Amino acid sequence: MTKETNGKKVFLAVDLGAGSGRVMAAAFDGVKISLEEVSRWASAPIKIGNSLHWDTDAIFGEIVGGIKKARAIFGNAIESVGIDSWAVDYGLLDSGGNLLNKPFIYRDARTAGMMEKVFAKIPKPDIYSKTGIQFLFFNTIYQIEAEILNGENIQKAKSFLMMPDLFAYMLTGEKFNERTNASSTQFYNPFKRDWDFEILERIGAPAEIFKNGFVECGEAIGCLRAELKEELGDIKVVAVASHDTASAVAATPSQSANPAYINSGTWSLPGVELKAPMASEPAFKENFTNEVGAENTIRFLKNVTGMWLVQKSKEIWKAEGCDMDYKSLESSAAKSEPMRTIIDPDAPDFVMPENMPKAIAKYCAARNIPVPQSQGQIFRAIQESIALKYAYVFKTIESITGIKPDSINTMGGGSKDDFLNQFTADATNKAVFAGPTESTAFGNAIMQMKASGDISDLSQGRALVAASVSPKVFYPKKENRQIWEDAYGKFYLKK
Repeated sequence: MTKETNGKKVFLAVDLGAGSGRVMAAAFDGVKISLEEVSRWASAPIKIGNSLHWDTDAIFGEIVGGIKKARAIFGNAIESVGIDSWAVDYGLLDSGGNLLNKPFIYRDARTAGMMEKVFAKIPKPDIYSKTGIQFLFFNTIYQIEAEILNGENIQKAKSFLMMPDLFAYMLTGEKFNERTNASSTQFYNPFKRDWDFEILERIGAPAEIFKNGFVECGEAIGCLRAELKEELGDIKVVAVASHDTASAVAATPSQSANPAYINSGTWSLPGVELKAPMASEPAFKENFTNEVGAENTIRFLKNVTGMWLVQKSKEIWKAEGCDMDYKSLESSAAKSEPMRTIIDPDAPDFVMPENMPKAIAKYCAARNIPVPQSQGQIFRAIQESIALKYAYVFKTIESITGIKPDSINTMGGGSKDDFLNQFTADATNKAVFAGPTESTAFGNAIMQMKASGDISDLSQGRALVAASVSPKVFYPKKENRQIWEDAYGKFYLKK
């Protein structure tokens, strides 16, 4: 039965994560946006031979099913749909517009050794000066290198589409790339606002597959394919800030000229927003990234391993029959000694260990760091270490850019973690505004609202988000200041 919307416009945000996907309905009443989850599903990887792939048919089926369910709920109130996803992964299409293979997952082992092979063709400083992108082993450029060396598909390919662009194509038949996700590849040039064809030529990638053209976020991509229109109705597909972090940052409710943010989840993305990319020598040395944001802003940030360490630890504890819920972990951690164990959450030891608690113990033992024994000690060690890494990132941002934000907006699922939020405030000595949790869906929706004419620009969209949510505020505790300064100095200044 169709829900009474009372004149509200509904925008469907398809938000695809590396572990799950969902369709969110954003209802706009002219003053505020309210969100409602329509559907959610797990997106488990599939193994083909020895490789990990995304089951795009299954994901697309869930997207269509979610839109169909939304149509049954909201009827003709639905204005449009927009898709965002994780970064770096892509699909290759043949001359008939069909996928040559199911897209690889960025954590697949095929990128092992690919960075060194790329650097033999084009030096790291040259890549960074053109792209301003952080060097990560799973970046698209290294996946493409693996394609060139290990397979024939790239020679057969006629089109290259990032994941959200691929699903938009499956909905509409229109082939475009949207810039925010394209910028994560490490062969997009934010200075020229185009693919860097010199980089592609030097690594041996066929240039013709990258000539679909770009669509700007806040522009319509097209209408549904005829066969889908019969099932789902006449719904426009709109280009949003298709990198999920770009959508999250678009929804930053801060009205600051240079909002500082942390998009917090499995990965944490602490950074600031710039008007132009900054690929300076200090930025290169510190491995910062310049990803494109909504309205061609720049997200100057650093990828930091976030709740991955907790998630993988909990998996082991659950398998061993001794799992604790988050409230119990926080209670145990609160009774544990502060700053007993500080680790680097981005150490290679923690990328994909079989047993995260054992990996943490081994890391600590090798460095004469007190090994955490209890679950509470492990949890506290992870949380304090992440907060200290945030402090390091923001201190480095201040040094490189000269921007000194007085507060931080933390968004995404991790914004519900009061324990980490307080640690972040203490470690950075800045007020932390937590929320919105559903920042990606909000950011996705406001770019659709730009396409519909309900807002004119990003600033209006952020003001609308600010009117729709009430962030929880965490202030640094003066009584804890010295212990955090001492820990920071010991780990980051005396290494």
